[in-house]
Amino acid sequence: MKNSTKSKSTTNLSIILPTFRRPEGLKTALQSLEHQNLANMSHEIIVVDNDPEVSAKTYVSQYAKTSSLNIKYYNDPNPGVANARNTALNAASGRYLVFLDDDQEALENWVQELLETAQKYKAALVFGPCIAKLATHSKYQAYYKNYFSRLGAGMQTGLIKDVFGCGNSLIDTELCKLPSPPFDPNTNETGGEDDLLYAALTAQGVNIAWAKAAKVYEHVPSDRSTPRYIKKRSFAFGQSPSEQCAESTPRDNLGIMKWMSIGVMQYMVFRPISILTKLLGHPSYINYLAKAYEGAGKVLWFGRFSPKLYGEAALKD
Repeated sequence: MKNSTKSKSTTNLSIILPTFRRPEGLKTALQSLEHQNLANMSHEIIVVDNDPEVSAKTYVSQYAKTSSLNIKYYNDPNPGVANARNTALNAASGRYLVFLDDDQEALENWVQELLETAQKYKAALVFGPCIAKLATHSKYQAYYKNYFSRLGAGMQTGLIKDVFGCGNSLIDTELCKLPSPPFDPNTNETGGEDDLLYAALTAQGVNIAWAKAAKVYEHVPSDRSTPRYIKKRSFAFGQSPSEQCAESTPRDNLGIMKWMSIGVMQYMVFRPISILTKLLGHPSYINYLAKAYEGAGKVLWFGRFSPKLYGEAALKD
């Protein structure tokens, strides 16, 4: 394994790549980083294997021996994406933290586009498009592709107000202060760790930017292109705004009531439409199903209602 001798002041870029039992996805992600013009840039690729059985260690170690990249392997045996990302950030020495997931594939000039956008707009947070690539075909194809993609329709490179998911994003650590730990371990099984982090950072008044040309493919396996998974993921996604209000200091009770009210209306409108479109066999069923369960998540945002999709739950599956 290659070990960097660079200090925090000279390692400019840390690419964070957590992985959990996705050997083909990890291979694709690493290979996509070989074409990112990193040769003249102080960098490190931090791979955190979140499998207690260290299933990625042999592959990453062998890959690092022949790669031009500065690859570092770590293992966090406690499953959960928050744990994995916290381990990576604890090891990272770069000013810029760039996140790529093990189901993503960076396209040409991805890193350069994120960095240039961050520097041009003095942005602490930068996000780019994710283009879904589905493993299977169904009559819901177009809706699945839209659901799993993050295209930023109509958005141009520049400052924005909204934040997105962690995969394909950048944080400039000199323009914000990360909480400790950055990602909340309480979200290891439910997800939403990135929502809580970005809420804390945006509260600092930082600039947020969109990098239109910083594109990645997101590879979606067949077991995710199902109505059952859409319901669970949409429910969890819907919980985020209510949870953020509950986690804020002081607790935003008015915000919780607002999002719960929106959720009730959302479910009442879209659930009947989803049932009707399913009965009619119309492919828009997936779209309305997702909207309905997002609404349900806004209402049932607390405690035992949180679906467990990651961490120990994924290990059991």
